Amino acid sequence: MKRRIMSAILVLVLVLTFSVPAFAAGYPDLKNHWAKEYMENLALKGYLSGYNDGTMKPDRNITACEALVVLSRLYNLTDFESDLIQADYEDMVKEAVPSTLSWSYKNIQVCLAAGIITRDELKSINLNSEIQKEKLALFLVRAMQLTSEAEKLKDVRLNFADADKISSDCRGSAAELVSIKVVTGDDRNNFAPQSSLTRAVAATMVSRSLDYLKANNKTLTIAAYHGVARTEGIITSVNGSYVEISGFDGLTRGYTLASDASVTVNKTTKSLNSLYEGCYTKITLKNGAVIGLAIESESSVKWLQGGVISMSLSSSTNNHIYIKNLKTGAMANYTISANVSVTRDGKTAYLSSITNSDFVTLKYVNNVVTEISAVSGGVELTGTVSGITYGTTTIFKITDSNNIVYSFKLDIAELPIIKRGDKTITIDRLKAGNKVTLKYEKCKVTSIVADGTGNTVTGELTSTTTSASGTVWVITTNGTGTSYTVDEDAAVYNGTTSISLSSIRIGDQVSVVVYNNTITEIYLLSAMSSSTKVSGSVLKVDTSNQMITILTPSDKLVYIKTSSVGSILVASTGNTTYLSSIAVNSKLTAYGSYTDSTTFAAKSIVIE
Repeated sequence: MKRRIMSAILVLVLVLTFSVPAFAAGYPDLKNHWAKEYMENLALKGYLSGYNDGTMKPDRNITACEALVVLSRLYNLTDFESDLIQADYEDMVKEAVPSTLSWSYKNIQVCLAAGIITRDELKSINLNSEIQKEKLALFLVRAMQLTSEAEKLKDVRLNFADADKISSDCRGSAAELVSIKVVTGDDRNNFAPQSSLTRAVAATMVSRSLDYLKANNKTLTIAAYHGVARTEGIITSVNGSYVEISGFDGLTRGYTLASDASVTVNKTTKSLNSLYEGCYTKITLKNGAVIGLAIESESSVKWLQGGVISMSLSSSTNNHIYIKNLKTGAMANYTISANVSVTRDGKTAYLSSITNSDFVTLKYVNNVVTEISAVSGGVELTGTVSGITYGTTTIFKITDSNNIVYSFKLDIAELPIIKRGDKTITIDRLKAGNKVTLKYEKCKVTSIVADGTGNTVTGELTSTTTSASGTVWVITTNGTGTSYTVDEDAAVYNGTTSISLSSIRIGDQVSVVVYNNTITEIYLLSAMSSSTKVSGSVLKVDTSNQMITILTPSDKLVYIKTSSVGSILVASTGNTTYLSSIAVNSKLTAYGSYTDSTTFAAKSIVIE
């Protein structure tokens, strides 16, 4: 089974090939040649190269293999796209193309993926033979993605003297290349469709094609691979069209298959069902949507995943790996095959490179481990909370920007650090829709941080509205009312005592902690009562006797005793302050009760 996507490798430069060296500063055999400009242009851009003796050999005929290699380079593929193409077409190319042309394998794979040549054509063509001009025209039009335009011109009468000799399946392509000024007739006005063509003529056709693409601002992509992502893992659960896969990085991802998604089992089309839980699979996505699920099901194969506890390496025939199973939590020891294949972080590795902090995926065949894929380090993910299912093992799900759902198992008795901003909170304070950043290390979630900057708002509760969508409060500060959504699980306190949300009434003075316009904590400063609060301008602060003298709006002097004050809060910042910090002429509201007509025993004070 070709399981891991192979990394891109450099093709060996062979004599007489079209590999891409650094551009030589001029080729002696191009001096005064009519195609000098075209060939040097292609060489400079990396489409064409010379020979080991420093020549370009412009008049040597080009083979079918060499022509396809040049056409494959019209596509500027990412390494990932190249890897996907190789994974899909490597076996096919090895089967159809002789090993003597192995230097061209990756280029031929691109040609198949791009539709430049079909699988049947590849099987029937002699790649070592010289390519005919009309066949190059056909392949070139396909490479430029002008097939539909060529189809419209297949019945057009061309003006070449030998137009009747052009094969019917190549006639539209020849006409399209004439229309975009890529080809013209020779000095006798012949197209010479069945003749071989030189490297110079082929280079001219390709160079003019590149000019056409540039002039028309056309970028060539391979639609089947552009915007495609592919990952692999072990199927952990299936529920209708929804499947969860534990990746080789230890992360469990959930996908909903589109109705037209391809599902194959051992390369045969099947329906997805729970029988395939525990099987290896590759999942292919395009623009975030699942388009294919390729499952491998073998009765002799078992896949195991977990964190490495220890390795026992004594000899090539007596090695063991001890892991904590990701699914069951059980610890077990497994014998390693003498011929085990090992990768770590996607690269071939030795058994000795695996450490106790690694996450591993084991292929277990006939009671021995034959493949080990290890991943080191941790993962940090950012997404939106999409679900929390409570239990002894709590399932916590987040959805990332690509709409991929990640599922994590949390031990309710040993939860990770959970914060909102820099404040530690309990897991029940997290709600669907919250944006979070999660760290996953050593097979478990180590921290969850809810996004958003928290701030404290102090004022009077002037309105409350409750509907099916939740509760909205309006808190008025300095005459300005602001609406906030109240978290249904918001913590509510009177001092340090927890109280119910229903205890808060319109007119009460409150201090609330707000994240992303949602109230998560509520502190009752004082209940609304004309006899339990007093406001005014500070005239004097007596720290020795813990007394503040204020002048009320009705010009009444009130003496505020502060010996029992629990907190002095600055409304503008939400921070507490000291009695000595209260400035003369500042405005304040004290909450408590009168002990006589002019003395007020304060429980809390808010500096406005």
